Amino acid sequence: MNVFISNKKRIWELLITVSATILAVYVPLQVVLNIPERLLYNLIYWLITIIFTADIAVNYFSDHPDPYNQMQIKRNKKHYLKTWFIIDLLAAIPFEIIFGGPVFGLIRLVKFVKVGKFIHEIRQQALRLQDYTLLIFFAFWVLIISHWLSCGWIALRSFPDITSDVEKYVASIFWVIETLTTVGYGEIIPASIEQQVYAILVMLFGVAMYGFIIGNVANILSKRNPARAQYFNNLEQLKIFVNYRQIPSRLQKKIMDYYLYIWRKKLGFDESVFLSGLPQGLQNEVSVYLKREILEKIPLFRGVSNSFLMEVSLHMRPQVCVPDETIFKEGDAGNEMFFVIRGKLNVFSGEKILSDLKDGDFFGEIALFTENKKRTATVKSITYCDLYRLDREHFNEVLNKYPEIAEYIKSVAKQRIESNTSVNIG
Repeated sequence: MNVFISNKKRIWELLITVSATILAVYVPLQVVLNIPERLLYNLIYWLITIIFTADIAVNYFSDHPDPYNQMQIKRNKKHYLKTWFIIDLLAAIPFEIIFGGPVFGLIRLVKFVKVGKFIHEIRQQALRLQDYTLLIFFAFWVLIISHWLSCGWIALRSFPDITSDVEKYVASIFWVIETLTTVGYGEIIPASIEQQVYAILVMLFGVAMYGFIIGNVANILSKRNPARAQYFNNLEQLKIFVNYRQIPSRLQKKIMDYYLYIWRKKLGFDESVFLSGLPQGLQNEVSVYLKREILEKIPLFRGVSNSFLMEVSLHMRPQVCVPDETIFKEGDAGNEMFFVIRGKLNVFSGEKILSDLKDGDFFGEIALFTENKKRTATVKSITYCDLYRLDREHFNEVLNKYPEIAEYIKSVAKQRIESNTSVNIG
């Protein structure tokens, strides 16, 4: 229900943004060019006025996530009356009609403050597209401000040789763009003191615009390529190491291939580092989300409580294996089990391949319940593999907190060992 309400609110805010943008374009033009009245313009104008008036009611009577919390609802209404109500009210009043002059309609452009708020909220929520939304909204603001500056230039400068309003606007927007970008400044010289002051303000805005572009583009590039920077840093360290200690070319290539895999497939992402930066409650929630589907596939863990799965997931550690890497050998002591997130592995007994393991499989789970049990097979990776590892020591810590679940899991494990239903790699 809350998601539905949120979606309706976003659609309404988008409608307000479009309406405010139309008004921000039309009103300044009406002030400087005295656009003749037309039925379509009047219909759009009054429709926007009705929308802005309705926005007051929508914001005042907006749904609250908890409809039974009357105290919070009253506080929200009082907060709205003290803050956004004045802006919404000024935007809804048709001042140019009341006072008989289009210049008074500029008061209604205060609504653009809410447009800025809406854009800021969209950028915060669109995590994956933040870099793109930054550039898109920056272009939006530049176009709007350039339009306003062009209207200001029309008001300050006379155009004796131009009679068409369209030509006046094109000439003005041309001057604004060439002044902001400094590609043709001086072609049109400000004649009066007012025009010179105005030109100074436009040039200062152009400097600020360039500073914003340079700073943010550099920031976007640095944020979008941390894995690439890490990759080349690793290669630099490898070069230094090779110069210091001679290692075979074959081994150098394996290291370089590993670095390349980390860059292209994992993008330099370290799951444990990311989780360590979150508070404990969020760590638990994210860990369960990432690992719950894997844990629920294991017969031993079916039917256990969510809190138990949460505890177990916190002790699962990511591990990367290169091709032809031996995870463990037949006869090794078994102290941990593994979950395959991505990749392919083979299970051997001697020279014979017993089975293949792929995404979503698990192996070595019997090691969690039996001490000093030897591995009965060898597991090797065929490709690069992303695994989760769960140690018996950490698993026993969790079992000690849940004695009833421990007894249940151990009884199931015993049955599986006796019936040989598990891939018994210990």
